[in-house]
This record gives sequence, structure tokens and C-alpha cells, in this order.
Amino acid sequence: MKELFLKKTLAMAQWMASQIHLRTMRDAFIMLIPFLVLAGMMILVNNVIINPGGILSGFISDTTLASWQGVGNKVVNGTMNILGMLIGIIFSYNLARNRQFANPLMAALVTVSCLFVLMPVLNGFTPEGAEAEVLIKGAAPYALLGTSGTFVSLLCGGMATEVFIRICKNKHLQIRLEGNVPPAVIQSFNTLFAVMITVLMFAISSCLIVSFCGMELHEIINKVIQAPLLGLATNLPAYILIDIINNFVFSMGINPGGITGAIMEAPIMVATQQNMDAWAAGKDIPNIIVRPFCDLYGRMGGTGMTLCLVIAVFLRSKRQELRSFSRTVIPTTLFNINEPVIFGFPIIFNPILMIPFTFIPSILYVIAYYATALGWVSKIVVYIPWSVPPLISGYLASGGDYRNVILQLILLVLGVLLYMPFLMLYEKMLTMQETTASK
Repeated sequence: MKELFLKKTLAMAQWMASQIHLRTMRDAFIMLIPFLVLAGMMILVNNVIINPGGILSGFISDTTLASWQGVGNKVVNGTMNILGMLIGIIFSYNLARNRQFANPLMAALVTVSCLFVLMPVLNGFTPEGAEAEVLIKGAAPYALLGTSGTFVSLLCGGMATEVFIRICKNKHLQIRLEGNVPPAVIQSFNTLFAVMITVLMFAISSCLIVSFCGMELHEIINKVIQAPLLGLATNLPAYILIDIINNFVFSMGINPGGITGAIMEAPIMVATQQNMDAWAAGKDIPNIIVRPFCDLYGRMGGTGMTLCLVIAVFLRSKRQELRSFSRTVIPTTLFNINEPVIFGFPIIFNPILMIPFTFIPSILYVIAYYATALGWVSKIVVYIPWSVPPLISGYLASGGDYRNVILQLILLVLGVLLYMPFLMLYEKMLTMQETTASK
């Protein structure tokens, strides 16, 4: 039964890891991490360091500080506020390249064109100092290019690229040029009809959607797909269930990123962007569970809170080989890289250590969630990479709140205490095995 379950799980993981659209989407989000980190840094600087009335206001005039914030605002406009469009471009380019298409850049350009084709012709804007919204023609709002447009961009990137590539393969729709013609000109003319047909198809489809549904595609996607997935990703019971599954699968040596990562990454990133947007605008922070939430509170040292296991070894273990191994892996574990612990301790297929590895993070998530909900600590408002060491990560991700650092420290101590009985039991098992072997 155990072997059958493992075989089925491994087969599913391999299928999802090899499925071209899921794999391409996962890679696209990874490529966007530098933009998210830069946006998070600038929001942190603008709202903590150079905020008028903040820590520098006694040394520098508020007018000067406000002018300095313009740099950060422009950076945010060029990163986080167009993240939806960027993800569509990267997804399209990588998908075309994975399809072995000769001109992936053209596929990405077609996606950009189709994205703006799907935009509403009239968009609502609120002028500075006004309360009423004004409909303006010929302007694209950042909201549809950023957070709210993420799923439309992914859908558009996938569909536009697939349609474009399929049309390009039709030799009857290619214009063949004779003579000594530059390759760039040949490629451009070969894709001429494919570009025209693809963009026209999206334009006609967009108009038909509005005619039959009375809503633009962005509004439909938000109601039907994005909002439900966002609710699932930020819902504590669902989040814990997914984390338990991830940890359990990892304890069997299968990296769960290919199973749930591609599906859950998009909504959890949208939640992160919503928090960053709200914090930058001085509004209430909407979400407790965002992308860095798991790294801050349930993955210190990596998946399964293995930093706690390493600390427990230093505090209580009497076995020299475990202490020596822990000294070796502590530098990488501090940066949340724990494959050496998982495969070297080992945790995989270890019936004793698999239990705390799977369930301890869930206990800590519950504590962190309610500590945040009760206002004891700040919500996460800055995107930080998963590799930022514990305690430092809590301070940065919360926008400089020391209470989040204290919470991380408390969770670390609790994690060590929870790991200890399992570590002691594991050492007893090792001792019994050695005794049996020596007889």
C-alpha cells in the first residue's frame, strides 16, 4: 500500500513537473522575483526610512523627503504595478521557447498586443483631490496591468502564444520572399498573417464577451477564478491542509513544488501584491497569509522548520555523528536551504522525524495567524526572498516591526521543544539498532 501510494504520488509529481504550461508558469514567477524584491525594498524605504514625519524628518525637511519618495514611486510603477503584464510577457516567451518555436520574442509581442486588446476601452479614474470617478478613453490603469490583471495575463499569454504558433505553422499563411533578404525581414513577413489573425481573434472575442456577458474579461476572470483562488490561498484551514500535504510529500523525497506550487503561486502572489499596494497607499492591509508568510513562520531553516531540529541537536543530542552533521549543515540551514538535512539526517522515510517535519509548521502557522489577526504583530507588507535568514526576515517583511521578530523567536523556541521528544526517540531507536547489530 505504501509503495503504491508513493508510486502514484511520484507519477503525479512527474506529470505536473513536466506539464508544459504549469512548468512555464512556475519558471515565469521565479524570473519575476528580482522585480518583486526591488519593489519591496523601495516600498520599505519610502514608508519607513524617508517617510515625511518619520525617523529622518528631524534631520531633513518633509518636502525634501517627499521629493525623494518620487524615486521609489517610479520604481514601483515600473515593477509591481505592471507585474501582470510582465508575467504575461515572460510566460508567453518561455512557452514559445519550450514549444521550440523559432521566434519566441514575436510570440511575446503578440501577447502584449492581445493584453491591450482585452483592456476595456473606457476605464474609471479618480482625479487627484476628487471623490467621484471619471471614465476616460485611451488610458490603461495600473490596476489591470498589475495585481488585478495577473490571471488575465496568464490566460492571454497561454492562449495567444498557442494560437499564434499554430497559425505560424500553416505554410499557406506564410509570405515567402525571394532574393538576398535579411533573416529578420523574412521572420517578420512569415508571421505577418499569424499576428493579424491572432490579434483580430482576441479583439472579436473580447467584444463578444462584453455583448453576451455585459462584463469585460478582467471582471469575469476576477469573479470566477481569481477571487475564489485567492480566498483558498489565504484561507487558514486550506493553507494548512496544503502545507501538510507538501511537507508529507517532501518527507518521502519528492519536492512538492511541481505539485501545488504552480497552482497556488499565482493567487498567493496576488495577495502579496495587494498588501504591498495597500501599505504603499496608507490603506488597511487586507491579507494575513501572503507569499512570505510560510517562510517567516513555518519554514525557518527550510521546509519542516528543520532549523529547530538542528538547534535541538546542539541542545540535547549526545550522539557525536548528529552533532557533527549539524555543525556542517547549520550555515546553509540559516539561509533556509535544508536539502542536506532532509536527505542527510535523514528525514525522508524516517518514521519518527517525518511526524514533526509534517505537522510542526502547521501548529506554528496557526499561532502566527491568530497573533497577526489579534494585532499583536504586523501583517506582512514587503516581499522578501525565501533565503533571508530568520529574525532578519521578520523585521524586513513587516516593514520594520520588532514584534514580528519576537514572534519568530517564540516560534523557533516552540519548534525546538516540539522536535526534542522525537529527536530523543530517534536516538533511542539508533541505539537499539546498534545494540541489536552488535549481538
